[in-house]
Amino acid sequence: MSDEEKNVLVSELSNFSGSEIFEFSTCNRVLYVGFGVNPDELILAVEAVIGVSEAEFQKSSGMAVWRDLVRICSGLDSFILGELQVMGQFRDAVAWHKENGHVSAVNSSLFDHVISANRIVRKEMSFDKTTESMLNLATSAMKEIVQGKEQLDSVVLGFGDMGSKAVESLIDLNQSDITVISRNPLVAAERHPKLAQRCTIKTFDQWVECGGKADLVISTLRNKMATFTESKPFPGLSKLIVMDFSWPSSFTQKSLKAGDSLYGMEHWIRRARKLGVEWKYEETLAEGEEVIRMVEENFQMALNNLSQAKFRSTIYATLDEKSETWEDSFAEREIEKPQLKAFSREIAGWICQTNGVFDLSDLDEYVKGTSRDIGTAVLNKVASDLKKTVLTMEGAPKMGA
Repeated sequence: MSDEEKNVLVSELSNFSGSEIFEFSTCNRVLYVGFGVNPDELILAVEAVIGVSEAEFQKSSGMAVWRDLVRICSGLDSFILGELQVMGQFRDAVAWHKENGHVSAVNSSLFDHVISANRIVRKEMSFDKTTESMLNLATSAMKEIVQGKEQLDSVVLGFGDMGSKAVESLIDLNQSDITVISRNPLVAAERHPKLAQRCTIKTFDQWVECGGKADLVISTLRNKMATFTESKPFPGLSKLIVMDFSWPSSFTQKSLKAGDSLYGMEHWIRRARKLGVEWKYEETLAEGEEVIRMVEENFQMALNNLSQAKFRSTIYATLDEKSETWEDSFAEREIEKPQLKAFSREIAGWICQTNGVFDLSDLDEYVKGTSRDIGTAVLNKVASDLKKTVLTMEGAPKMGA
């Protein structure tokens, strides 16, 4: 999608669900995060706006959302364990949603904590030292293929994030015969105007009509099933090398001629696990989950401290306002009036010490049992006002009625 199309989509999802929505797409996942909406309501919005029905969603809510995001960003949920590219994609997505006003500063703090946790997880797992990204694997493989050759007829299927990176890498390797296959060449060219000047963009049919020349094919297609099969073989007479980064794969082996080489996702996964450290996959995943659990405990503590700080601030500010009301109500009482502001802060301190969990009868008893020289009429007024205030406060911790 273009930026304009994506803006429309996210806005429509937000309007339908009545909540802020974050959308994140990579080569093998489409993720939606909704704020103040349950998973079933969010799924309903996605199906209605996009026009699909009974899609197979994986659902999570509460802190499980945070854990899922950390797992994804740290590469624990990637085909290539610990790969680097998804984190950059996630950061770009967060920045885009902020710039376009789709996620507020308050809600975007969730993503800030995800990014922070990701750094810790990657460091603890040594992913920052040993793991290759899909892009690095592709670039290394291209160098090996191009080495010792002059110009190859290179064809890139798709012009999204991965497709554009493939074109950049080919240009860096001094390749100039680059054709990009896109459903809509004009839209594709607008998406990456500088790169479009360095390659030729055609539809698949246009490329076939022009002879379909290719030595190297790089597929970054997003599909549900293979595009090229035994019954729909990939055209071309010359010997082909196919680098397939699609999942599910866009090529089957039988879609190619004898002698053609196909490097699919399974090849890249095997290759990745032989770089740096030889991963013990299941053990590494278990270790990653334990690191996430420890980071989550610290995150929960930080959230709790933040919540308590906001609560204390709200209580003190509210009771300061109430003390002014009481002073106005009892302006003629020279003895009680000077004590009311200090008394209000005492009450605020008592509420905060209970962490906001108390029975209103305890509050009533605390107010009326003060040793301050304040008359019964004033204390009754204060106690009555406080009961109404705590019952109507928004965002306060649970208080007994």
